[in-house]
Amino acid sequence: MIDFNAVKQKPWYRFYPETIQKALADHYKIPKIPLDQLLASSARYYPDTTAIVYEPADFIISYAEFYTLCRSFAAGLIHRFNLEQGERVAIFSRNYPEFLIAMYGILMAGGVYVACNPILTKEEVVYQLADSESVLAIISDDAQPMFKEIIAEKRLSLREVIVFDQDEGLKPSYLKKRKKPEQTFFYPFMAVFSDEAFEKCAIDPEVDLAAIIYTAGTTGVPKGVMVSHSNAVSSCILYYCTYTGTFPELDAEGFLVLKNHQQDLSAEWEFPIRYGIDSAIAAAPWTHMMGFIAHLHCSVMAAITIFPVPIFKVDKVLEMIRRWKISFAGGAPQMMSMILSRPDIDVQDLSSIRVWTTGGAPCPVAVGSEFEKRISGAVAEGYSLTEATMSSTKSFSNRSALRKWGSIGIPLPFTDVRIVDLETGEQEMPIDVDGELIHNGPQVAMGYLNKPEETAAMLRNGWLYTGDIARMDADGFFHITGRKKDIIIYKGYNIAPRMLEEVIYTHPAVYECAVVGQKDDFSGEIPVAFVTLREDFQATPDEIMAYVNENVAGYKKIRKVIIIDRLPVSGFGKVLRNELTKLL
Repeated sequence: MIDFNAVKQKPWYRFYPETIQKALADHYKIPKIPLDQLLASSARYYPDTTAIVYEPADFIISYAEFYTLCRSFAAGLIHRFNLEQGERVAIFSRNYPEFLIAMYGILMAGGVYVACNPILTKEEVVYQLADSESVLAIISDDAQPMFKEIIAEKRLSLREVIVFDQDEGLKPSYLKKRKKPEQTFFYPFMAVFSDEAFEKCAIDPEVDLAAIIYTAGTTGVPKGVMVSHSNAVSSCILYYCTYTGTFPELDAEGFLVLKNHQQDLSAEWEFPIRYGIDSAIAAAPWTHMMGFIAHLHCSVMAAITIFPVPIFKVDKVLEMIRRWKISFAGGAPQMMSMILSRPDIDVQDLSSIRVWTTGGAPCPVAVGSEFEKRISGAVAEGYSLTEATMSSTKSFSNRSALRKWGSIGIPLPFTDVRIVDLETGEQEMPIDVDGELIHNGPQVAMGYLNKPEETAAMLRNGWLYTGDIARMDADGFFHITGRKKDIIIYKGYNIAPRMLEEVIYTHPAVYECAVVGQKDDFSGEIPVAFVTLREDFQATPDEIMAYVNENVAGYKKIRKVIIIDRLPVSGFGKVLRNELTKLL
């Protein structure tokens, strides 16, 4: 149980909304429920609310219909595929409606979801399927050639592969048809659904796994982060309270009850998101932790309408926002940059957006502040790791909340964050002094799959050591200044790349940038900036370097600027600094 008296002493406590403070004072307890109970609860209390809108397949269903489809899919997994509790099922797909149905079907059947990013190569897929010991895989039809190669090589213990047709399988004309399975290793998605009854298995939310989400693996093989049902449910509740100012309660039958503030149903709203009313574009990949929590399970918990976006295309997303009056969207900061760089940005209507969430990579202040001017609510920057199930610190999104641009916000309720020395990780650092950010809370994952040594290095005495360098100000707001492994050491001075990047982003010609260290025999390392320019803007490397160096201390000066066409990024928009270092 949270020590309320200890929480009240934290500098950030006074910035929690009054409703959250009251709930903590009343000893609110996070419900211990299975993750799939989020959907069951929304189907119980918001049965007629539209759950999914996917125009390419003319697919629009309510929460009651969504629940029924998922339960039917779960019955098929149990009776036709003999899926047993705790067995792993991989999904290799972009954000299609079938993904949503499969996800909750797996959870209802007692299985464990394994995330396989659809941009992975064949060898990366083989590694993750083998590491997770997945027994089934659910894929979109474009991945079938790769999986046929994998199966032919007999390198895995997959029992079968379930395949759906993109933009076709869920059209109304298909829904009532139950395709007969082919006599091959591959099984059609629509043939999985079953009307057979099944008894739900007993889930221990604090022990049983809900998902295995793989880290990016930019400095080695990806690691499977083990997420329990309680980790995921806690993360959803703590993350979403920043948008609603409320915690859900449990009714007598174990369903979540979510209530809106009356004020938020009016034009003078305080908190942006309303349960059972709002809509969300789901562009962040559901195979990534941010997409998995913020743009999938949180949306289901809040009973808001989900608009799946398999591929982020600026024109299409802007049209969806305008036509459907979308209220919640977000993803990596690059999405905002792409929208702002449009020549017609001044005529685009983004006023329906009540909150735009950003994370996965640092949000440049110049980008976030400019974007916020064009929406009706707030750009909400948060911070976390896959290992923390996405919820660590965040800025509250109510209109009266204190906001600090460049800050990652304050610790979420039930979460403690500290800054400790970089050498031992044991000494807590004073206010405004850099150190490693560590934290604990119910959302911190159970560890790495099959990697006890890495787990022990990450989790020490109940604290998650993030590897991120940060500082806490006097108000309890945290500011990321770099990564331990990214720090540039110039003549003995530590230089955080992000600080320099923030200065570079204020140059009007700069679209994106990243600063890395280049080995230097005399200085140890020198800061080098890679820059991409905005369309129709021009600037020379010398001009950008002079602009930056006028605004930083002598030892922090950029020593070289390289203009390139685009930065190398991961599937979720994180800059691959190791690739830039190779270019040097």
